[in-house]
Amino acid sequence: MRNMILFGFGKNAKAVARYLDKKEFNIVVFSQEEANEAKEEGYLNVEFLGDEILDEDLIKVGINEAKIAICMLEDEAKNMFLALSIHHLNSEIQIIAKSGSLEYSHKYKLAGVNHIINSNDIIKNRIMAILKKPITLEVVHNIVFEDNNLSFAQIEILGKSFLDGKFLKEIDISNEYNLVLIGIIDREENEKLQLIAEKEHKLDGEDILVVIGDKFEIERLKDDMKESIKWHSQ
Repeated sequence: MRNMILFGFGKNAKAVARYLDKKEFNIVVFSQEEANEAKEEGYLNVEFLGDEILDEDLIKVGINEAKIAICMLEDEAKNMFLALSIHHLNSEIQIIAKSGSLEYSHKYKLAGVNHIINSNDIIKNRIMAILKKPITLEVVHNIVFEDNNLSFAQIEILGKSFLDGKFLKEIDISNEYNLVLIGIIDREENEKLQLIAEKEHKLDGEDILVVIGDKFEIERLKDDMKESIKWHSQ
């Protein structure tokens, strides 16, 4: 048994596997479809454990002897349970897990995960790198969303909402809504996109926030703006 085990072979796990030497790790999956895909792509050490995560199965695939476990299941709740099970069976193992939200990042830490791969952190780094070159938003969209279940949105700031008149330094969209702010289209200036706007930038009604994130979080921000206007008018 190799010292490293990669759990899952969905889009996130595939991205990790591409950077690893096939001779250095085993792949363990809970989906026959993923098992077939891994074998088709030339990975020889693939274990299919069925749909359930059972301690006895994890022991059989060598979790007690492994040094590193990379938890990359697409189902976040299942991935969390997997990390908890691994830590319970082998408290010395180094656990790496991919998290898609701040809520789960906190839970992973409590579960004993040593290294958390946060989707938003990865996206921020990729965006900062590609913005050093002349590039269109369409290209940014294609690069960022190739392997991520995220949405790209332009959100208009509603007049008299809780964002109207605020400076960027006064709000924390990243933590409050788990969104990555790419830039702002300022109606008072030239209506051109300002990428990664300054913290001293003042937001006004009809300005547009350009963000990346989960569709639910994008809609939640829009709804909160509408609710704040109702509250303001009372």
